[in-house]
Amino acid sequence: MIYSVNQAPTISKVFISSLMLMVVFVCSCKKGDTGPKGPQGPAGTANVIYSDWFIPASYTMSTIFGIKHFDHTRQTPAITQAIIDSGVVLTYGKLAGYNPQVWPAGQIAQLPISLTYVQGNTTTDTWSAFDSVGKLRINFVNNLNIYSSISTQHSFRYIIVPGGAKVSNGRRIDLHSMSYNEVCDLLKVPR
Repeated sequence: MIYSVNQAPTISKVFISSLMLMVVFVCSCKKGDTGPKGPQGPAGTANVIYSDWFIPASYTMSTIFGIKHFDHTRQTPAITQAIIDSGVVLTYGKLAGYNPQVWPAGQIAQLPISLTYVQGNTTTDTWSAFDSVGKLRINFVNNLNIYSSISTQHSFRYIIVPGGAKVSNGRRIDLHSMSYNEVCDLLKVPR
């Protein structure tokens, strides 16, 4: 606003001028103008659940069709029907109770794990994991039934992945085909 020397602005003219300036400023802004949108980030790993390593203190033995089964059942409330229907439960083992020539110290693999070795005869040990609502069962079977008990040095860990967290770049990832380290890196799970 330009004023002549002889004309002093009145309060009402200053007020109207200020009001018009605010209207112009407010109308020139649009809701949501916060800058350019960035690229889509990778799929998150929200809601991934993982346990610490645990060592079963004992196993229950049962005989089914002449085969001895050794089982340890762990209460796992995070295994829900929704996880069973559309998610993934990965169970890993560190089998420290074996001779290091059969299972190297510190080695980690996903269950099921089958180990074939010679102990008098050629024998195969199979470790499996079975999940059901609220439970994870670790199962051990030897094909020759040579054990009456098993070592309590073996440790296990589970990683539970909801259905939506296993998608990356618009495609499904087969977590079962990945190594323990690859899964931990992908899902940001501490080792």
